Amino acid sequence: MTILYSLSLLLIGVIGTNIIQQFIPKIPEAFILIFVGVCLSLTPIFKNFELEPEFFMLMVIAPLMFLDGQKQSFQKIKKRFNIILSLSVILAIASAAAVGVLANYIEVSWTLPLAIALAAIVVPTDAVAVKSFTSGTDMPDGVDEALELESLFNDATGLVMLDLALSVLEKGSFSIFNGLQHFVFVATGGVIIGIVSGFLLVWLRTMLNFRASDPETTIIPLSLLTPFAVYLLAEYFGTSGILAVVATGIVHNWESSKLRLTSTRVQLTQSTVWGTIANILNSIVFLILGVSLPAVWHEIARIGFSLSAQLLVLSCLIYLTMFVVRFLWARNADTRDTITFFGDKSDKNHIFNARLFAISGVHGTVTLAMVFSLPNRIGGQIFPYREELIIVATMVILISMLVSAISLPIMLPAKANNFTAETLDAVRDQMVDYATLEALETVKDHNIRETLTDQLQSQKGFSKTINQRDKVTKNYQELFEQTTQFILNYLQTEHVNSSYDAKTVNIYQKIINRVLKPVQTRNPINLFKQTNQRLKNKYKRTKWYFHHRKEIRNKGVLFQKNIQTKYTDTQQQWLDTKNALLKLNDEVIIVVHTYLNDLLRQRLEKHATDNQHIVYVRRELDRYFSAIKRDYKKDAPAIDSALYMKAFQSEYNFIQQELTNSHISDSIANILYNEINQAQTLQLQQLRQVQSLND
Repeated sequence: MTILYSLSLLLIGVIGTNIIQQFIPKIPEAFILIFVGVCLSLTPIFKNFELEPEFFMLMVIAPLMFLDGQKQSFQKIKKRFNIILSLSVILAIASAAAVGVLANYIEVSWTLPLAIALAAIVVPTDAVAVKSFTSGTDMPDGVDEALELESLFNDATGLVMLDLALSVLEKGSFSIFNGLQHFVFVATGGVIIGIVSGFLLVWLRTMLNFRASDPETTIIPLSLLTPFAVYLLAEYFGTSGILAVVATGIVHNWESSKLRLTSTRVQLTQSTVWGTIANILNSIVFLILGVSLPAVWHEIARIGFSLSAQLLVLSCLIYLTMFVVRFLWARNADTRDTITFFGDKSDKNHIFNARLFAISGVHGTVTLAMVFSLPNRIGGQIFPYREELIIVATMVILISMLVSAISLPIMLPAKANNFTAETLDAVRDQMVDYATLEALETVKDHNIRETLTDQLQSQKGFSKTINQRDKVTKNYQELFEQTTQFILNYLQTEHVNSSYDAKTVNIYQKIINRVLKPVQTRNPINLFKQTNQRLKNKYKRTKWYFHHRKEIRNKGVLFQKNIQTKYTDTQQQWLDTKNALLKLNDEVIIVVHTYLNDLLRQRLEKHATDNQHIVYVRRELDRYFSAIKRDYKKDAPAIDSALYMKAFQSEYNFIQQELTNSHISDSIANILYNEINQAQTLQLQQLRQVQSLND
């Protein structure tokens, strides 16, 4: 139950962060998650929380690295192999060597293997944290790709170096040959296990995809289990589980590219599931960092201010050293690939890109997991300076985050969009109105037509500001009054007067005046007076009835005898009047819909976007017309999937037409195309569910 409660609190933390982010959008989400994590540490579940590195690496890092691998292709890895090796291995080892020498020089009581262990811990970078800090800025594509490729494998490099350092601490000796042999075995073995496992799993998934009765419930669970199984298998053989899951992810990328148009339903569902899981896990990473901070603070309080200040200075120097190594590497590298990432040395942006790359070396929870994985005892003795290493690693994480969060938004220009959110909403509204108008003019059945158009209108969402809602309300009131007057004018036309008798027209006009009259705001005092007067009138009627009840009963018997002779004629007259009223009501419905359709068409031709009031007026009038017909049926009719496909095709046509006429940009078109695809997929899934229930 503890695991269930812990997971529930973490998910609540993710939800809470998303809500808080709306109120303070300028603060990076990573810092909000860390703060929420600190708050969660106050709960009984997370009190005295200690990170379990093996569990964290398996349950959080492995699936995230699997997803990162899926974003890469064999062609890209082959093309960028040299730069990946340089970024993830050579640069990582160079940074670790520089940090190790510095730490050993400053902390004279630390042995060199201990300093190298710390260096290996702080080497891994976190590209997800960088994206959190640069979400609203325009990061150069080359630098962004370099950061992604670096973080793809340098976690494994840090883990292998840490393993070597701990081995030296335990045995008291180090062999360069044995160290290189171990490094090659762990790295190469992990990649081989990942590739072989990936191809076997791809073969199994492909076979199940074509033979399973329900591929979704078979393939998606298999996909979710893949990173855990591959990681455990690689670790069982003493190789790198991180490199194994990355290699498996790359193989799965190859599968997706080969089967791009095969089993699209499974692939879409799988992509949605994994996308949601990735967002949650990325948030949980920072929550766990926040939950772990109080334990580090207790260690700081225990060792005292003087030693803590010394460790803070060391942490700043370590970060500065890694910054310098990264900057010099990016500035002086002159291979073809590095030129692609950072530009030629003669390029005026070369030094700027090198500085960006250096500052973006953010360290995250993998570093924290590695430092908490340090054993309490090694070589039969207490692990030396374990608490100090934890404090330094945590400070390096926080320093790198703070520097990047402050510097990157200042250095980078704001992301340049060729459209605003208001423009996108306006085009979306026009698109929906266009498809709605097409449906209104082609679908004959009234109930089906109104249900379909209501579904289409839901794509607009809700008004986002009070001003928008006020504008819709004002337009609605004006149009409602105009339409009411249009109906009254229509009742006076020659066609109506020649088709219906005066009695029918007068009755229908009274009904319209009653049901469509504007609702006046009532004063509470007047409302009290009206209620009091109604009660008095009711009392008078009741009192009169008790005084005349015998006379009323006698007259009632006489009236019953006389009415029998007149009932048939009167009933027929009322039936004729009723049928005439219903027929007139049907005509009014048609002319009102035509009137509103023409108005919507005219506004679309003028590229007007605020047409929601027309939809509301149509919906309200239909409710009144249904009340006149005594048609209170609430069940929505079943909509043929062909009608939805036709409506979505109308939306496609509108976007294509606007794009051809250069009324919208490619970016807006791509966003709306994607929304139509998602709406279409969701609608078809819901229809299939309804059909399966009816079968």
